[in-house]
Amino acid sequence: MSLTHQVTAGVRIHWRLVILPVGFVLNVWGNTLFDTSPDVTNRAVSLLLFTVGLFLALYGCRFWRSRAEKWYALQRVSRWMSRKRNDTAWQHRWWRVKVTVWGVGVCGVVLYAVRLVNGVAQHPDQVTEHAASAMTFMYVWGLLPMWTQAVEPKGASTQQLLEDTGRRIGRAAIGRTVANTAGIYFAGAVVYMLVFPSRPALLIPAAVTLGAAMIATGHKTWTRLRKLSTQLHTHIQTLERDLAMIPSSQDATREKQDAARRSWDAVQRDLWTSVDTGYGIFGIPFVPRETARDLGVRTEQAIEALEHDQDAARDVLIDLATIKEACSDRIDSVA
Repeated sequence: MSLTHQVTAGVRIHWRLVILPVGFVLNVWGNTLFDTSPDVTNRAVSLLLFTVGLFLALYGCRFWRSRAEKWYALQRVSRWMSRKRNDTAWQHRWWRVKVTVWGVGVCGVVLYAVRLVNGVAQHPDQVTEHAASAMTFMYVWGLLPMWTQAVEPKGASTQQLLEDTGRRIGRAAIGRTVANTAGIYFAGAVVYMLVFPSRPALLIPAAVTLGAAMIATGHKTWTRLRKLSTQLHTHIQTLERDLAMIPSSQDATREKQDAARRSWDAVQRDLWTSVDTGYGIFGIPFVPRETARDLGVRTEQAIEALEHDQDAARDVLIDLATIKEACSDRIDSVA
């Protein structure tokens, strides 16, 4: 083999790895040029650079991925992560990290909203600078509830999920309140950009209206939580009494069992109801559906066994008491 082939062998083998960083650089360059250049021609060129760079970056990922599969260090890390993914302790730690990040994100949104109000108060004439804030609040409004759903633990036991019920419904209400507030902020920023330059006198009525809407939506979310908690607490008490009546009844056992089943149906409907919104697809139920189904199966088994075993419902009653404890701090009989 000639000296030229020996020198260029590595380049000929690994040249495809350059595609990803080159695409990334072109993408960033096009994005920066689009923001800084007012000329239409330069913006067209920047849009082309942005598109080509994005395509090259996505295309170059495949070569880095195939190369990474041969790295023994990455293989060891991947096997270690696979083992830890199924470990209960690590799952709990990962869930705590997600909850912490969620809490930091929610606090960041609140601080950003306060900063926006201060910015408008100090520089009311800088209308166009608030366009980015409007888009940010629009994304928060749409994505924060889904992020709150994603934070919930996956694969945890029924007991762990029930013990976390109080914190779970609290996170759901907080997430929905902040998301609704962000949506009103988005509407306020849009109204501010459209109204203030031409009709500044309408700014105060619009601000008062949006402020009232913010208070009303937040109040409705927490009222819904208190009402659902009170209703669920009442239905659990009824179910507990019906379960206690089954072993003590010598006659009409079937009627007592049917009464307990009807009481469980009411409890199950409450457990399936979304805490933060009436739209189930966008809301978080009081407990996960799988947990409610598991509790329902064990409740039915206890109803059948209580005729012969007075302690058959002991575990079910413990779980119901855990849920009832989560409801007790939010009871409001006049909600």
